Amino acid sequence: MASQNPDTSLEISELDRQDRPPYILTWPEVKLLGITGVGFFLDAYDLFIINPVSTMLQYRLYGGKALPANLGGLLKASANIGSVIGQFGFGYLADAVGRKTVYGKELMLIIVATIFCISAPTNDLSPNGVLIYLSMFRILLGVGVGGDYPMSASVTSDRASIRKRGTLLMYIFANQGWGSLVGSLIVIIVLACYKHVMNDLHETSKVDGVWRIVVGLALVPAFGTLYQRLTLPESKRYEEAQHMNDPEYTKEKDAAVEGTPSGSENGVQDAQAPKKALLGEFLEYMSEWRHAKILIGTAMCWFLLDIA
Repeated sequence: MASQNPDTSLEISELDRQDRPPYILTWPEVKLLGITGVGFFLDAYDLFIINPVSTMLQYRLYGGKALPANLGGLLKASANIGSVIGQFGFGYLADAVGRKTVYGKELMLIIVATIFCISAPTNDLSPNGVLIYLSMFRILLGVGVGGDYPMSASVTSDRASIRKRGTLLMYIFANQGWGSLVGSLIVIIVLACYKHVMNDLHETSKVDGVWRIVVGLALVPAFGTLYQRLTLPESKRYEEAQHMNDPEYTKEKDAAVEGTPSGSENGVQDAQAPKKALLGEFLEYMSEWRHAKILIGTAMCWFLLDIA
C-alpha cells in the first residue's frame, strides 16, 4: 500500500497531514515534482530559447543580416504549432489508454527532436534549407512539449490530495519561469566562453557551436527523468475512475459502503454504470457563464503569455 511505504511510492494522496501547511512538501511529493516539474522546465526552455538562437543563426547563415521574414517566422512559431497538436493528441490518449501507457513518450519526442536539431547540417544545406530543417524538427519538438502540459499536470493532480492539489500544480507551473531564466543564463555563459574567439579572432562562425550547446543542454534533465517517467505506475485515482463504468465494480463499492454483500438482495442490485462524458454534456456544462468564464479566463492567460 502507498500509505505504508511513503519513501518508495508516489501515491501521495493518502499521505496528506492536515496539521502541515499546504506549501510544505513531503518526500513523495518532492519526488513527484522532480519528475513532472522537469517537463515544464524543459517546455519553457525549449520554447523560449529559439529567440536568442535565431539571432545566432543570423550570423552563422546570413552574415549578420536578418533572417527571411517567412522562414524566420516559421522557425519561431514551429514549436507552438506542434504544441497545439501535442496537447490535443496526448491529452486524449492520456484519458483513453491511461497515463502509464503514454507518460514518458512525449519526453522521448523532445529528446529525439532535440538531437536532430543540434545535428543540423549547416555546412551541407543552404541557409534557407537549414531554417526549414530546424523548423520541421521543432514542430516535432513542440508536439512533445505540448504533450507534456496535460500529462504532467494530470499525473500530479491524480496523486495529490484535494487540499494540496493547487499548491502542487503551482510548484509545477513555476518551473516554466525557471526554465526561461536558466535558458537566458546559459546563453550568456556560453557566449562569454566564446567571446575571445568571436570578438578578438573574428571567427563569428563559431557561433554555430554556441547555439548547438545551448539547445543540446536540454538533453541533460530530459535523460535524467526519462526512466522515472516510463516506469511510473498508474495512479489509484485514475484506475478507480476507469472502473466507474463497470457495473460489477459499482455494485461492489456501493455494497462495501453500505456494509452489505454485493450479491445480497439488500445490496444495490440494479446499479448501473454512469454514462461516459459526451461532447453534448460538455457543451451544456459550458453553456452556463459561471463555468465558461473560468475556462475562457484560464485559456486567455496562456494565450497572452505565449504572445508576449
